[in-house]
Amino acid sequence: MSDRRAKTASDAAYERVREICLGFPAAEEKLSHGAPSFHVRGKMFLNFVDDHHGDGRVAVWCKSTLEEQRRLVASDSARFYVPPYVGVKGWLGVNVGGADADWIELAILVEEGWRSVAPPRVLRGEDLPPPKPIPPPSPRVTTDAKVAREALARLEAICEALPETETDREARHASFRAKKKVFAYFLDNHHGDGIIGVCVKGDKRANAALVRDEPKRFFMPAYIGARGWVGVRLDTKRVDWKDVAKRVEASYRAAAPKKKAR
Repeated sequence: MSDRRAKTASDAAYERVREICLGFPAAEEKLSHGAPSFHVRGKMFLNFVDDHHGDGRVAVWCKSTLEEQRRLVASDSARFYVPPYVGVKGWLGVNVGGADADWIELAILVEEGWRSVAPPRVLRGEDLPPPKPIPPPSPRVTTDAKVAREALARLEAICEALPETETDREARHASFRAKKKVFAYFLDNHHGDGIIGVCVKGDKRANAALVRDEPKRFFMPAYIGARGWVGVRLDTKRVDWKDVAKRVEASYRAAAPKKKAR
């Protein structure tokens, strides 16, 4: 599997965004749930997102206020939006994937977000190390499209063999439901983690032991891992599909109504 590929519009937008963010004193780039994020003294002021949960957007979530968020969304809902999770705290979603992206406007918004979290000493220019050259961006992780396609086909066959199941596809991901309750998630490079896998319900302690003892087969998924879900990799050289089927069925029984589970 190779990470080398032609630069996309998303790559170009990411490079412009990081150039803006790392231009502010004490700004640092980190990964947050697999997505590039920018911090100052440990406090995040911007997150770069690419097709988050299949929404089709190349965008940033920028630290702002509820008042400013409402004003901008009302003024131009094609460019601005309320992002999930952090929108209730006043963060602002800004589309940056189009040719008409306003980078000057974005720089102003980013500076306001940076100022809102930067400590007073940083704002005053005190106690700052000499500015460092902006390092080159980390290579964007990709997955093998053929492996993902074949893994999803096998997983669909397992899930759809169970009574009264439904499949919902969202871009490169899919969810499987029994009476509207999700019992399995198929994830392909979720938040750029480079993993093709399926997430199923299980016991929290048992899940933690699986991830600890067999990290090449199991992983703790973002967001839902704390609620008793565990990820099973479907991109290894040898996938134990019988074990995958057993785990999917157990997850189905936990989610499906008792009559269907029997």
